[in-house]
Amino acid sequence: MEFFCIADKDSSLGFKLSGIETLEAVTRQEALEALRVAGATDGVGVIIITSRVYAFIKEEADEISHKNQFPLILEIPSRGQTGKGKSAGDFLKELIGVSV
Repeated sequence: MEFFCIADKDSSLGFKLSGIETLEAVTRQEALEALRVAGATDGVGVIIITSRVYAFIKEEADEISHKNQFPLILEIPSRGQTGKGKSAGDFLKELIGVSV
């Protein structure tokens, strides 16, 4: 199972450096295109979306989550935002039971 990230510019570098395929999105149209690419990429089991991008495509991402078992969609805080004290690793562990 592979990870794919859709992130705002400020948050994308860390995912790219960790080897996770990452697309940056600044507009709703870019976010929708990135979601389409992520969904069409073979082997992707988890799509990580930063909160700034998730705000653009919440309805579409939620629809994918409710209709399909995979890929799992995980919203994480964008760089500089707080996520109720949780790190990205905490979010992943909560969602799929895997520590990173």
